[in-house]
Amino acid sequence: MKNKFLKTLLIGGLALTGFVSIALVNVDAASVYDEFSQSSYQPLSTETNLTVEEMLNYAINDEYMALSEYKAIVEEFGDVMPFVRIISAEETHITTLLVLFETYGFTVPEDQSQDYVVIPESITAAVATAIEAEQANIAMYESFLAQEDLPEDVRLVFEQLLAASEHHLQAFQADRLSYRGEDAMNQFRNGFRKMFGNGLNETNSQNRHQKRINVAQ
Repeated sequence: MKNKFLKTLLIGGLALTGFVSIALVNVDAASVYDEFSQSSYQPLSTETNLTVEEMLNYAINDEYMALSEYKAIVEEFGDVMPFVRIISAEETHITTLLVLFETYGFTVPEDQSQDYVVIPESITAAVATAIEAEQANIAMYESFLAQEDLPEDVRLVFEQLLAASEHHLQAFQADRLSYRGEDAMNQFRNGFRKMFGNGLNETNSQNRHQKRINVAQ
């Protein structure tokens, strides 16, 4: 039985190594962020000729989404940089936009972003998701700033948020491949548990059962 188990372990280990290799090739899978913009939530916009209220609604919904997504990633994977640092920045962005809502007397939209959070399969995929999110955010603010007759205070806030998103994008791009090793280990551990967890439990159960029989004899 022992030799049989070792043989199973060896074969399974080789299969698992192949699985990890394939998974690493696909670890930069397409971002789930597009799903948010295509859903009923629709936080993003590159439309022209929007009203100030419409632009602020799009902007704060986008910041809501980024904050909820980054918080969920940290909760899932731990204090991963630069997510931990950028979370506080996203909170500041929302606070800044809320000042404009108050200034113009607009109703602040309810934050429903948590309903659309999707946890990526790995830290590397999470970084890829964040890169796409920041790129979409930058495109949105650029489209807003291209519109005519934008109030000066609104323009100033959009310029600040655009610059912040550009910094965030640089931070995520710098860490784009930093977590491949950690992802590989996580995938190996999870795959090992799935592949051998039931077998190990069954073997231990059989051993305990055999001991009981020996004692009874």
